[in-house]
Amino acid sequence: MQPNETPSSSTAPATTPDAGLLTVVLVEDSLTIRRQLLQRLDAVPGLRVIGEAADETTAIALVTALQPRAVLLDLSLAQGGSGLAVLKTLRKQGFAGQVHVLSHQTEAYRAGVLAAGANGFFDKAEELDVMLRQLTGHADLPMPAPLDADALHGRLDQTVRLALRDGSEVVVHVIAGHAAELPPLAAQLMAGLEGGDLIGWAGRADAPLLCVVQIDADDAPPLRERLDVLAPDVRLGRARLPEDALSAGGLIGLAALRALGQLPG
Repeated sequence: MQPNETPSSSTAPATTPDAGLLTVVLVEDSLTIRRQLLQRLDAVPGLRVIGEAADETTAIALVTALQPRAVLLDLSLAQGGSGLAVLKTLRKQGFAGQVHVLSHQTEAYRAGVLAAGANGFFDKAEELDVMLRQLTGHADLPMPAPLDADALHGRLDQTVRLALRDGSEVVVHVIAGHAAELPPLAAQLMAGLEGGDLIGWAGRADAPLLCVVQIDADDAPPLRERLDVLAPDVRLGRARLPEDALSAGGLIGLAALRALGQLPG
């Protein structure tokens, strides 16, 4: 290849993932929305995200180098970039994998995006599961499961670092109740999961606590009102970043003490 030659889709990928995996490059400039998408994608068996990008240049470079089987592509990108421009470039280079475009402006751009070679065009707020069914070819997809305590702490630690950098709001809720009633409650809360929220376990194995993390959430109705309908006997405590604590452990610990009635608030 000459120094100024543009790589084509026939360029050997930098890595060779397992042939059975549905490998995905995710192109989304909003950290909050990207967290939501990654959380949902993590729950899909046989799917692996192998690259993330927020702008046109990085997106094209990643797809060209990694040759994923699919690209999930936001229509509006960082630095004034355009997902439509990325789509056109990838198809011009010969990329034959699936490309699904996500936007809040589906109807205004649908015809142009599909004409440019997208396999699908979906509303990122309302049609994520519809997109995943088309992407994977499976009619039924498992719902995300609550994170175990270690995974929750790790994800919340990452969320706290990003929130402190970006000025995002994070509220950690801890729910205490009978051990038998918490798993079905977790399933009900997972079904109504909002963008960017995390749900997982805290506490001891013999005395589990359910943890709900909300990120930049418009909590309407508030979680307490939802719990009054779903499980009125549980107790709820919460802690807010940065007023109450600046670490994942600090937020969970304080919210747990409040849920257990060992601290006011």
